[in-house]
Amino acid sequence: MLRRATSWGLSLGVSSSILMTSVFATASVEGLAPIVRAAEKMLSQEEAIKHAQKWVTIPEGYKLRSARMTNPEDDYYYSGRSYWNLTWEKNKVGSIYVTIDAVSGQLSRYSNYLDDERLGGTKNKLTEEQAMGAATQFLKKVTTEEERSRLSKPNEYAGQDDYYFRNQGEVVRFTRMVNEIPFLGNGFQIILDRSGEVISFHREWYDGKLPEATKVIEIAEAEKKWEEKASPSLVYKDLAGMTDNYQQGPGTYELVYGFQNEDPQLVEATTGEVINLFGKAASEKTIKPLGDTISKETPEKRLITKEEAQKLAEQYVKKLPGNYRFDGSSGGGSSSGPGGISERHWSFDFMPQNGGKKSDEVEVDINDRGELVGYQVNPNGAFEETPKKMIITWEQAEESATKLVKSLLDDQLGEIYLIEEEPSKETLQSYADNGEHYNIQFGMLVNGIPVEDKNFRVEVNPETGVAESLNKRSRLERQLLPKAKVQHIEQQKAKAVIKEQQKFQLAYHQPVPEWKSAKQSEPFLVYRYVGDNGIVKADTGEWYSFVEAQKKQAPSDIDEHPQQAELEFALRRGWMTVIDGQLGPEKEVTRGEMAMIMAQMADEREFRYLRPSFDSDEERFIHDFADVPSSHPSYAAIQKNVEYKLISKSGKNFEPDRMITRAEVADMVARLLGYNNLLDKPELFKSPYQDLQPQHIPAATLLSAHDLFKGKSATSFEPDATVTRAQIAELLKMIYDQQQ
Repeated sequence: MLRRATSWGLSLGVSSSILMTSVFATASVEGLAPIVRAAEKMLSQEEAIKHAQKWVTIPEGYKLRSARMTNPEDDYYYSGRSYWNLTWEKNKVGSIYVTIDAVSGQLSRYSNYLDDERLGGTKNKLTEEQAMGAATQFLKKVTTEEERSRLSKPNEYAGQDDYYFRNQGEVVRFTRMVNEIPFLGNGFQIILDRSGEVISFHREWYDGKLPEATKVIEIAEAEKKWEEKASPSLVYKDLAGMTDNYQQGPGTYELVYGFQNEDPQLVEATTGEVINLFGKAASEKTIKPLGDTISKETPEKRLITKEEAQKLAEQYVKKLPGNYRFDGSSGGGSSSGPGGISERHWSFDFMPQNGGKKSDEVEVDINDRGELVGYQVNPNGAFEETPKKMIITWEQAEESATKLVKSLLDDQLGEIYLIEEEPSKETLQSYADNGEHYNIQFGMLVNGIPVEDKNFRVEVNPETGVAESLNKRSRLERQLLPKAKVQHIEQQKAKAVIKEQQKFQLAYHQPVPEWKSAKQSEPFLVYRYVGDNGIVKADTGEWYSFVEAQKKQAPSDIDEHPQQAELEFALRRGWMTVIDGQLGPEKEVTRGEMAMIMAQMADEREFRYLRPSFDSDEERFIHDFADVPSSHPSYAAIQKNVEYKLISKSGKNFEPDRMITRAEVADMVARLLGYNNLLDKPELFKSPYQDLQPQHIPAATLLSAHDLFKGKSATSFEPDATVTRAQIAELLKMIYDQQQ
């Protein structure tokens, strides 16, 4: 976790008069004239650095690490511009990133990070009003008066993704206005930390000509069109992921109504056509599973071995056309997600029985749960890839990909559907120009309902039409999805809730780029609902605001607390999380909560050596405790603690909801520090504490010797006493400091 360096950021001493009332006047004028880029002189590296130093202060000790110019075709935002990307670093302390327009010298993007070595808490927190004032002042420094005359009031319009940045600080957005019509997504975004320092700046400004609002349909007609054809999707969504609050545990997917990019949700203002965020005509999509088979639940807790995985791979190969023979293993690996459960996988190679060429080889990947997670034809061919001619059509590629999925995953076709999204002509042309494979996407279903972002892809060779790879391996945590059917409201009721929360109005819209965009899209006018970003909970019909959920991640109960600084540090590092605005500093910690905290602490680079390497092929078991079902919030964290040997694989029960004792905390921390081999040797230690049982002596003595976790008195450790979250935060901060 990084913190921002002190530089030119404005402090809380900003005058309260510099607020919304003194924001730039909004003129009723056309958009700025397009900037002429052709044949313009590019800034040299030295000139770009001078411009950067004009906009931001580079603190003493920071050295220029890199300076790289990107061409228009390399720009992630498809702006058609060239940029200088500059990076300054100071040892391991922090980094400063500045992006400068290579022609005009304008500040385009800026971010400032400093390692969390500074501890102090901030008593005078930044209010939203103060943030707006500080952001307004900074904007005057880095933009022109002409640009500022075309902006909304601060935070008058919410950004579509502002809630993603609220963990970083206070977000202030200035939206571009054209003749009093908002151009959503265009303008400036500024993020300030809680002390008032500007830590991030982003400029998004379309240079081209914008259409005038002279031939638009009436708003009443547009609203009627929306009512008839707009169609929010019913999906399972990971709500904890929207606020990064993964300590809520797995199984956080909930059934919701919300607009996906491909859903009909905008009304084209001149034609009245209902379109999606890609700018394409759209209608309510029909989800059709590829079959009716459902994967079976298995009570088996033993994880399979490499030999057993090979046998499964041999069974999968038999589902392919032709005959294959085993040709060895090409390795494997492991991964784990935010919850911490590790998953191991192996790769097995097969060659055609008749010999064949090396390019005919296929690779099958199986994980330790016995699941197929990958398939590839000619796995080594990626390193000698040659451009492919575009011979088959997209529809033919979809047919080929679907055929492969039906062959290999025939036991779960009722949980898979084809995502039918044909790319634009421009994107297809980009495929052809670059000789790339078609990427066909498939989605996952639970009870016939899509699970958001649980997709996998199949790559199809555009020359031969052969589906050459399937990748189901996700880097994210294996979420435990709901199995029982949930009663939910109808779509029309969900649309009524959206109408209550947002306002229907005219706005400029720049289509969302496809996953592989060929060029920047041209904006046009639409009617749409604008306002608070969120979704409708399908079971209750309640509005769930992403911004309000993020606000609840800021603690309201630690101001002036003796351990405020340590608690804030624990939050910044991600060791603890806030629920409904409460961190509960004096709340006693349960065993399950401590497992969650330790699972996060173990991700620090100083403790990564604890991660199991799985070098050997020994049998592995999922060590389940009888009182920790997979639905328990701390289930994944407890599994990670067992794998990392922070808790022992003993006993039938874990008692996750019982308050943890000081002796148990000492044992877990001693294991974190690598003292496992000493914890069963009390005879080696002479403890000053007279109230310890033999099994508690090693850990308590070791931590006391390190000045980390001392007794309540010179002779009493009080091993059975409980601990508070504030005490745990203080302990973890001391551990972190010593490790540094």
